[in-house]
Amino acid sequence: MAQTRTRRSLRQIVKGDDSFHRRAIYKVWKFISPNVIFGSMKISHSLLRAITILAFPILVHSPVSLRGDDAKSGFTEGQKAASFQAKTTAGKTVSFPDAYKGKVVLLDFWATWCGPCRAEIPNVVSAYKQYHERGFDVLGVSLDQANAADKLTRFTEQNNMAWPQIYDGKYWQADLAVKYGIHSIPRAILVDGDTGMILAEGPAARGQRLAPAIEKALATKKSK
Repeated sequence: MAQTRTRRSLRQIVKGDDSFHRRAIYKVWKFISPNVIFGSMKISHSLLRAITILAFPILVHSPVSLRGDDAKSGFTEGQKAASFQAKTTAGKTVSFPDAYKGKVVLLDFWATWCGPCRAEIPNVVSAYKQYHERGFDVLGVSLDQANAADKLTRFTEQNNMAWPQIYDGKYWQADLAVKYGIHSIPRAILVDGDTGMILAEGPAARGQRLAPAIEKALATKKSK
């Protein structure tokens, strides 16, 4: 009886797309998809497919999270970014943020397997091209799994990601992801290379808010 009511409710949500915000449908998708996958809920394939299609416009731009939501990182705006030294995929050692004196740098946590990360790449590439000569840089931190170094290199080349990447193959347990308390990606942290202060992070440093954040940071640095 409960299963029948659940199916009826889901059908009503799908049919009522005009009166329901797509985010509500996305929340339904987030609830039912793991339950269907792990066998604790049974619904028709066509119904699951319909809900997935309706949820897709939001799903593709919603962070992939280890906790099931857009979890915050361990650092926020106004705090000092954690310093570190790490090797890039090119074999060079980078000191963060010391290597970015006089610049504004985006520490970008992402992965090739992450759909929302891939959706954000053109935006980051555009910002890099627009602001790089004015003192903006990017340092990528890949949360790809083990043995993905070649795939990562090919992917960054194909997508015009001209900035260095740090990758250790540890997935969510990547050293820098743990250091920064990263539980959802994409997670971008905009940092002042001189002071190490975090200027913007998370939603404030991606999408349509990225370029204005960079513009403001560069203007502030120029005025000093």
